[in-house]
Amino acid sequence: MLSQEHNDTLTRVGPGTPMGELLRRYWYPVAIARDLEEFPVKRVRLLGEDLVVWKQPDGDYGIIQERCPHRHASLAYGVVEADGIRCGYHGWMFDREGSCLDQPAEPEGSNFKEKVDVFTGRAQQLGGLVFAYLGPDPAPQLPRYEAFVMDGIRDIGHSVLPCSWLQIMENAVDPHHVEWLHGRYFQFLAEKKGFTAPAAFQKRHVQTAFDAFEHGIVKRRLLEGQSEESDD
Repeated sequence: MLSQEHNDTLTRVGPGTPMGELLRRYWYPVAIARDLEEFPVKRVRLLGEDLVVWKQPDGDYGIIQERCPHRHASLAYGVVEADGIRCGYHGWMFDREGSCLDQPAEPEGSNFKEKVDVFTGRAQQLGGLVFAYLGPDPAPQLPRYEAFVMDGIRDIGHSVLPCSWLQIMENAVDPHHVEWLHGRYFQFLAEKKGFTAPAAFQKRHVQTAFDAFEHGIVKRRLLEGQSEESDD
């Protein structure tokens, strides 16, 4: 069991936290590209930060802090223009680097906009998804995994799960829950509610193993009745 202190260290991912600083070194999917074709501005939340992603008329993408520094109006109601996104409240305009380009109510000759900037990350489209990077420069290359670059039709789904990233990854790496949650519990529901549960999840795990490789780990399982040569 983790102590509360260790648990907080691992699960808190906001700006300035140890795990937040580590996880900001990676790209994350934040929007479906087709959604931004239908409307070019979308509110997103990533690593404890409220942000806005938008699509430029030239096809490039930007991601910016949600709150305008002027009166904290939401840039989710911003106006997309050729050079950036303009706050819908008073018209302050920001480019993808976070520089303030225009402040319409300032007097002629004012240089106040040169003293204002906002937080921005990097945003790119790949494989029908818009990815964001919130870490320091230089940003790593967005990985060209086969699923993102192969020809064909992509079916993209998403869901918001009310738990921390650590709970998701702990579940993903845990082979034994498949046997009991997807297997025995599903079989129990099937018996009580009158449907047939998939038999594939009900086999007992005889052996499990994990191999490290350049993108993380390979999870291995040996089920009852399988041999070491099994694809699984």
